[in-house]
Amino acid sequence: MNQRAFWQSGLVLVALATFAMAFKGIFARLVYQYGVSVDVLLVWRFALAVPLFWVGALWINRNRPKVRLDRRQWLLCGLSGLLFFFSTWCDFSAIHELGASLSRMLLYLFPALVMLIEAARARRLPSALHALVFAGAWSGIALLLLPGWQDGRVTLHGVLYGLGAAACYASFLTLGQGLMKSLGSVRFNQVSNSFTLVFMGVGLLPGIPASELMLSAQALGWMLVMVVVSTVLPFFLLFEGFHRANASEAAVVAMFGPVVTVGAALALFPDEQLGPLQWLGMVVVLASIGALKLVKAPN
Repeated sequence: MNQRAFWQSGLVLVALATFAMAFKGIFARLVYQYGVSVDVLLVWRFALAVPLFWVGALWINRNRPKVRLDRRQWLLCGLSGLLFFFSTWCDFSAIHELGASLSRMLLYLFPALVMLIEAARARRLPSALHALVFAGAWSGIALLLLPGWQDGRVTLHGVLYGLGAAACYASFLTLGQGLMKSLGSVRFNQVSNSFTLVFMGVGLLPGIPASELMLSAQALGWMLVMVVVSTVLPFFLLFEGFHRANASEAAVVAMFGPVVTVGAALALFPDEQLGPLQWLGMVVVLASIGALKLVKAPN
């Protein structure tokens, strides 16, 4: 494989997207240090990102027939946008309360939760192997929450934010799966994220004083970096990567995102340090989620 073909391969694109998205929590912490609240960060993030999603989607679909949504699809896209709103709000609240590392590990329970949702929809119990994987993931999270993490400064509401983010994101993915098949992932995310921005405006903007929306140059700079590097660009890289690569292999590559986040957080933030039990918990969670992806691969 020549150098150009290597950089254009699907797995490399997925790896680059995963690496970029892994820094979302890092950039959020850098924005928070300038006194920016969770609500202000979210409103700015989506206000900047959604127009870029539209421009990118129009360019990608420029030679394709326009997909028109029927009433049911508009309704489901609106519901998916609402779920993503709650997931994102919980996620960034967890980052604020727990730091980038632990919040990523809690969010990364979503594959196991998707498995439970699918089992409930099919009215069947998960297989023994799937149940074992799920138990392993939660055991790893239990180890992460034991004393030794951030000098014991783990808060209950921070953990609930993280679990809420995982649950809402799992529901968002389950609902969006069918819509992506009929609309395409680019069109679905274009419309769904637009609804999320509307919910941000209706649910968060009225409660934010106008003075808080004025960001310092440093905060706005990190916000722009987060939007471009860890929101918009990785979405298009991931879309193209999954299009070119084997889906199961790409999913396994994507599971290393939390490892990148934890490594960067340990290097940049003195308060995000892991004890031996937390390292063990991180390994158990990643091994369990990796096993789940491998178990699902033959499907």
